[in-house]
Amino acid sequence: MENPLEFLRNIRSVAVATVAQGKPAVRKSEIMLVENEKLYFITARGKPYYKQLMENPEIAIMGMGKNHVTIRVKGKIEFVDKSYLEKIFEANPVLDGVYPGKTKESLEVFRLSAGAGEVFDLSVVPPKRQRFAFGGAKVEDPGYKVTEKCKACGTCEEVCPKGAISKGDIYKIDGSVCQECGRCYENCPNEAIEPASGL
Repeated sequence: MENPLEFLRNIRSVAVATVAQGKPAVRKSEIMLVENEKLYFITARGKPYYKQLMENPEIAIMGMGKNHVTIRVKGKIEFVDKSYLEKIFEANPVLDGVYPGKTKESLEVFRLSAGAGEVFDLSVVPPKRQRFAFGGAKVEDPGYKVTEKCKACGTCEEVCPKGAISKGDIYKIDGSVCQECGRCYENCPNEAIEPASGL
């Protein structure tokens, strides 16, 4: 698969979640540019979106491409120098019609320079999950984990809907296949399974 950030740029229209006065908000946004493993966006200063980002600069992004491949990313944004506007307008010619002439002066550029993400591919059987990070961010492997408390009773393997669990002296969960449904965790009689770290 291509680079997840380039994949998001090619989708272009993504859902961006923010927090507004302690409440969730979401809108469709365009990824305007990907450069040096950074995602660039624009917004106008008069929009609630801008005010939300100023109050709390953390965002979560989700986009779905063809064949139901979904990418999620979260991280902290930063506003950057408006000199990036020229490059963004060059890469997105349609913007000249949306913000003609001096109206572009109301725009601010922000970027996501570091984040953690996940690719969830529903085009394959079983679906595959892969985590990634960029800009120095860290991310844990996906899926539930079996601990040393495991007695190899096999209960977890029996209840797993995706066959992600393999036998052993200590059973093992393949995080790339784990659906993170929690059935193994809920049914383990030995409390030997740790919850998925989430994203």
